Amino acid sequence: MSTFFKPNRGSYRVVAMAAVVMFGLFSIVGTGGGDDDEGEPPPAIPDLSGIWAGTWQGSDPSVGGLGPVSGTWEAEIHQDPSSAYGPAMLLGDVDCMDGQMQTDPSSSGANELTGTVTRAPCATVSWTLTALNVPDGTAAGSWTNPLTTGGGTLSGTRIAQLGGPRISFASPPAGGPGTVVTLSGQLFSDLTSLRFNGIDQPLRQIEEVSRIVARVPFGAGTGPVEVIAQAGTARSPRYFSTNVTSPAPVPGASAVVGTTPAAVTVSPDGRKVYVADRNSPPIGRVSILRAANVSVGALTFTAVTGGSPRSVVASPDGRRIYVATAGQGVLVMDAALAQLLDTIVLPIDDQGRDNPNGLAISPDGARLLVSSGTVGGSVSVIRIQDKATVASLPMESGVAPMGVAFSADGELAYVAAADIGGSTGNSLIIFNPATGGVLDSKAVGALPTAVAVSPDGARVFVSNQADNSVTVYNIAANTVSNQAVGAGPTGIVHTPDGTRVLVAYRDALSVGVLDASSGAQLTSVTVGAMPIGIAINPQGTTAYVANAGNQTVSEVGGTRTLTVTLTGTGIGSVRSSPSGIDCGTSCQAQFVAGQTVTLNAYSASGSYFSSWSGDCGTSSATTVQVTMNASKNCSARFTASSPPSSGCFIATAAYGSPLAPEVQTLRDFRDRRLVTNAPGRAFVRLYYRYSPSLADIIRGHDSARALVRGLLWPIVWSIAHPIFAWTIFLLTPVLSVSVVVRRKRKALSHVHNL
Repeated sequence: MSTFFKPNRGSYRVVAMAAVVMFGLFSIVGTGGGDDDEGEPPPAIPDLSGIWAGTWQGSDPSVGGLGPVSGTWEAEIHQDPSSAYGPAMLLGDVDCMDGQMQTDPSSSGANELTGTVTRAPCATVSWTLTALNVPDGTAAGSWTNPLTTGGGTLSGTRIAQLGGPRISFASPPAGGPGTVVTLSGQLFSDLTSLRFNGIDQPLRQIEEVSRIVARVPFGAGTGPVEVIAQAGTARSPRYFSTNVTSPAPVPGASAVVGTTPAAVTVSPDGRKVYVADRNSPPIGRVSILRAANVSVGALTFTAVTGGSPRSVVASPDGRRIYVATAGQGVLVMDAALAQLLDTIVLPIDDQGRDNPNGLAISPDGARLLVSSGTVGGSVSVIRIQDKATVASLPMESGVAPMGVAFSADGELAYVAAADIGGSTGNSLIIFNPATGGVLDSKAVGALPTAVAVSPDGARVFVSNQADNSVTVYNIAANTVSNQAVGAGPTGIVHTPDGTRVLVAYRDALSVGVLDASSGAQLTSVTVGAMPIGIAINPQGTTAYVANAGNQTVSEVGGTRTLTVTLTGTGIGSVRSSPSGIDCGTSCQAQFVAGQTVTLNAYSASGSYFSSWSGDCGTSSATTVQVTMNASKNCSARFTASSPPSSGCFIATAAYGSPLAPEVQTLRDFRDRRLVTNAPGRAFVRLYYRYSPSLADIIRGHDSARALVRGLLWPIVWSIAHPIFAWTIFLLTPVLSVSVVVRRKRKALSHVHNL
């Protein structure tokens, strides 16, 4: 019986203290919280001021709705003691892009913030932040649209401070090493550093405080572009992608679009395809297709009565599209729904000739190049802000200006000048878009129609429709060469990886794939009848061809689209291998059909990954694989490990403040250790169930608070000094054995002496 435990008053004290220790251990996962005495005003909302950007995703279940929807958002947030507000912009699968963000004045301001984005005349969107890390500048939450009954999740990051530098966009948004990139924004003066995903790049030139021109450095990977100035630091609202390629030379999906599709372009985020349908007689239209499912056909379209659309470009900020229209001028349209906003009146009439590249926009989105297309016509340089013609380049008698393009840095302009009825005046004219002054001219083939510039700005390509050739102008070597290609080369585009040039062969029902270094044709891909216009998405995975002969738009590339949605109350991200998905910044990407894509989920501080759903199955593992035999949608759920804001918890009760360093130590241990594994998360849930009432008891008694602090001290010390704690932990058994051996020896010695 002597070996069994017998309870007595002393042992009951031990049991009581053990219970208190257990309660103290529960406080390891406490987030504090503080007192919630009735009658006190709600705390001030967290400091959200600054420039924020992120992604949104969800579903639109309304009648005729889009189904899965996603996109990006950006907000300039100002703040006073009771609210946060400012202009906001939504891109992607949206109707009205521009709105005003406002927090709900009744929001508690602790762990959950609510508010709205008013977007007249479209529906107001309500949002709730369920996870917010102010020091790290990250947030996650949900949104609802009462009009469409749609909803989903959002995530974001603070990318700049008010009053400091700000990057609005990078143009192009993707490219390999050596690609010339224009950054547009504000307060770029006094820059000390420019980085592509952490790789420093010397500034090539600074034109003004709103524009920087640089090259993608070797070694840079996909990630944010960052500028550092004396006034602060700013990151790009979306990652710059270095994961660029060329379309696989295989046909993809196609869809009937209008009656005579003649030109095509792609939005900067690669989500939308815009098609100019010239029609005849002139009742043309401008259509929008979703890149994720082109085969469905037009998402929407706008009729153009009394005009014939010939060329189309998208602004590099993703907000506008511009359509060169014979009989009217340049139509300025909203990029979300192709709604007409304004018209820049110009004399445009290509007199029946194909001119899919007769319109170009500068890399900074500030100017347009517009060719009239008429014999003896001109090229106009239009300042978009006020629609003013800042320069003009008139053609000689008998010559018609056709395709136009800006140089990679926007400092020069090119025009394909076609000698109509002759054969000696065909040329590529290089001129200054600021003045209209001609700088040089190069002889090209017959009826030059379209112009394309390589991403590094080193070469210019001209399609010569009448003699089935492509002219290659090597700028550094100052050489010009002509390469024989397929029948009727018309639209032309350069791939973002710098290795290929794609040409629409109007009379051969195909697209030619040329080697970019020599201009020689490598292969061709069959498309629709009479292909005229061609464009490529920023990643280079897919090209889109406007086939005027059979009323279709077809793909070249054979890719499938993967869309990732972030759900739940927590903050996290998902990245893919091969690269392409980095959600929450880039949540949609295209991959080769049949390719296996690995998705990895990463939780942020204060959150943990819960599970996958959708086309990725229901696994709770952080890594899954999906085979792209069709376009897929995968959802990753993250859960916030923080408790509701109304709770009162043991650590805060013991130390008197949620800001106490001991509380922060315990909170960090919870976020970095406990919630990263299933037993730890179970412990957290158990703690949140029982700790509030215990905290109330502790808070009301100074002796209890002192006792809990004493019991928590070794835990806090161990977390803060893990090496010393492990040393003591490992040495304790050794010392105990040593003491036991010493005592036994002493006892044996005593017996021996007897």
